[in-house]
Amino acid sequence: MDTGKQVNAMVVVLLLTVIMIGVYTLFDPFRADTAEEGQLQMTGERAATTYALNCRLCHGDRGEGGAEGGRLPSAPALDRTDLQGIEKGVLSVAAFNETFHMIEGTISCGRPGTSMPTWGRVNGGTLSAEQIRQLAVLIMGGDIGADPLHEGGFWEDALHHAEELDAEATAHATLQMASGTLGVTAREITVSNAAPFSVNQYIRIGEERMQVVDIPTTGHVLIEDVGREPGQILVSSAEGISVGDVIRLEGELLEVTAIRDDGDAGIEIDADAAQFATFVSVSQPSFFSPGYVMRAGDELIEVIGPVDTGQTLSAGFGRADTTISISGSLGVEAGMVIRLDDELIRVTSIEDATVTLERGVPDADGNSTQAASHASGATILKIVEEPQEGMEPEDPDTGQTVLVTLDSNETVMTVSGVFGLGVGVTFQIGDEMVTVTEVQPAVLRVERGVGGTGNGIHARRSPVFVGSLLEVERGVLGTSATDQTANTDVFFAEIEIAREQGGTVVADHAKNAELFIGSSFSVDRGALETEPTDHANGTLVLDFPAPPDEPAITATACGQRPVALPAGDGPVVTPRPDAEEIAVSLTEFSVEAVPAQAAGTAIDFSVTIDGVAPHNFRVAATDLAPDALPVDAGAVDEESLEIVAGIDLFAPGDTRVAGADLEPGSYVLFCNVPVHYESGMFTAFEVVAP
Repeated sequence: MDTGKQVNAMVVVLLLTVIMIGVYTLFDPFRADTAEEGQLQMTGERAATTYALNCRLCHGDRGEGGAEGGRLPSAPALDRTDLQGIEKGVLSVAAFNETFHMIEGTISCGRPGTSMPTWGRVNGGTLSAEQIRQLAVLIMGGDIGADPLHEGGFWEDALHHAEELDAEATAHATLQMASGTLGVTAREITVSNAAPFSVNQYIRIGEERMQVVDIPTTGHVLIEDVGREPGQILVSSAEGISVGDVIRLEGELLEVTAIRDDGDAGIEIDADAAQFATFVSVSQPSFFSPGYVMRAGDELIEVIGPVDTGQTLSAGFGRADTTISISGSLGVEAGMVIRLDDELIRVTSIEDATVTLERGVPDADGNSTQAASHASGATILKIVEEPQEGMEPEDPDTGQTVLVTLDSNETVMTVSGVFGLGVGVTFQIGDEMVTVTEVQPAVLRVERGVGGTGNGIHARRSPVFVGSLLEVERGVLGTSATDQTANTDVFFAEIEIAREQGGTVVADHAKNAELFIGSSFSVDRGALETEPTDHANGTLVLDFPAPPDEPAITATACGQRPVALPAGDGPVVTPRPDAEEIAVSLTEFSVEAVPAQAAGTAIDFSVTIDGVAPHNFRVAATDLAPDALPVDAGAVDEESLEIVAGIDLFAPGDTRVAGADLEPGSYVLFCNVPVHYESGMFTAFEVVAP
């Protein structure tokens, strides 16, 4: 082998290796920085999703605080510099680390005595340690934590996720006003799809929030299922609907092209009904629901509902069974036809419901009672406790009566029904107390499948109706009641429709689906302290879910103890006639003193909670800056300060007076409910020599 060539080749390889190492050395810091930025961005994205799903309904969509964001008023803002490791305007590593751990601990453990719950999975919450760490990164990164290639930071990511959730909740509905714009005074909104909206729902368009107050309905429903093909629908009534109207079934808009009154569902009146009869027998009673209007000849008849015996099945009833166990026999007679679902059944004999009793038992006070005779129709009462203060008294009537006279020496009582008469429970009949030891529902022997109806399977507690009868209102909508004869056909309102209106998708619709008027609804403008503004067509109409209720958490968590809530109104200190009054307002989350200084020593702080959460009040004599008081476990360490005046926790809307004789100097006024000081509830106050 040529040794010279080998040497040259090795030199070349060595040179290339040196060059590659040099390039890698130059590139590696950039690669590491890029990887770190990518990891940070991924963490922020995941945290933004977690925040949108769990935190925003209290703290606002982008951490702006509950009061500012229209959410839970007592929830503090999270997009604050003091939660980003910034101390006196300078980023401090020590402050950063301390704040990071404080945020993780707060999320994991909650804040007893406030509305901040425990989120850590190890403490019974729903979030993992990694999710909590990611949320801490989001809060501390805030608006400065984003990839430079996209604007706004982590909070804008959280807002984006929140808006996407709210857009999905409203099926990405957009404004579709006829004029092209929702004007500042308009209260009726037309949208591309009104199906996801409901009365009392809060919504947001742009920065304005609104509350839905009315969704106009025709008051009618479908009386048959509708598939995607038919161009006509049978409805419970067409009253108030006109040709040319646009109506809505769920998310589909339909234009009414014709209205007829001869819609045929194959149903007839199957027994004579006199002019003023309030019950009508029909061939398919289970077809009808309350509110259906049918036409028989020239008369319109509105259905009130089926005729109920007041009894229910006490046990399931199969296809081959010929005896029925029902709650009672009152309202049922031998020979009558009853109905279970679609099946008609003739009762051939009845065994009444009974209960076996222990007679003459003591009453609730231990006083003995005597067995006595009780006549048919006597009411069976249940024993109820005295209602708590402010509660409605419970009705003692079981709804059941003695069906057959009970002699004083009998222990088996025939009753109208057994519903509500439980074994082991004591009841009152007249002056006697009785305890039920056994319950036997009524038993009917029956003939199945009357009138050609098929034997069905019927579930326990199914209602038992009277044959094919419907309770009705005769001669409605301007028509006159007339005699009706058996085998008279009945008809319903039928509407011809043009589908695919407004770009909506043709869909299937089930019987009894409600018909609404178009895709419009009425709102209250400028809700939740926002200002009404104009909004252009095409703007998304977003859901704005309400915050949770605000109960205080009173249990300890992670060793923390809750702040005691006010037991009552508390003492109200009378202002001193010779003292200078300083009006102090406490809100979520600020303290305002007017005036901000006093020129005397006798001072009365008249403190009012103008917010919605309980607060306390402290006056500290200190030369420290108002935002630099020592904090321990989320509250100011009062033992390390000179507290010269204060008021314990009191209720929103109340006013308390804290009087003190103060020396000239600097003071800080603050609320010391945990987290409140850190959320901005402090202000400087100065006393100058007179």
